[in-house]
Amino acid sequence: SPTTYDITELAHELVNEMKEVAKDGQQIQYGHKGNDTKVLLDKNLTRNICLNLLSNAIKYSNENKSIRFITELKDKKLSIRISDQGIGIPEEEHQHIFERFFRANNAANIQGTGLGLNIVKKYVDLLQGSITFESTFGKGTTFVVILPSDLTEN
Repeated sequence: SPTTYDITELAHELVNEMKEVAKDGQQIQYGHKGNDTKVLLDKNLTRNICLNLLSNAIKYSNENKSIRFITELKDKKLSIRISDQGIGIPEEEHQHIFERFFRANNAANIQGTGLGLNIVKKYVDLLQGSITFESTFGKGTTFVVILPSDLTEN
């Protein structure tokens, strides 16, 4: 159920919420590109997508590392970019990352179910968007979600 809301307000709420679960010294740096901040999207699904990606960034990064969270509204599309300096995803496992119950080999000692990214992908699909990622083993991961922010024009 799409509603009109301010993406920067939602993002600031999420950053404040996630500060509570961040590890010592971790900082979430938020920024928004562009003048437009109003989107027409399902707020709960957008919120859950961001929460999951931010939670993963915290979980798979060490203490004292920065997490970047950038939103941009351009050409009636909302772009959400979340980057960490975490453990990264081994290249040979990239093709499985959105599968149910999949966990990368280097995540074995970190608590999780392997469902988070599968659920994020389902939410992104429901919103008729796309999700991509770039990851370097041992250096970090960036997820980019693109959502049509004016569903009435699809």
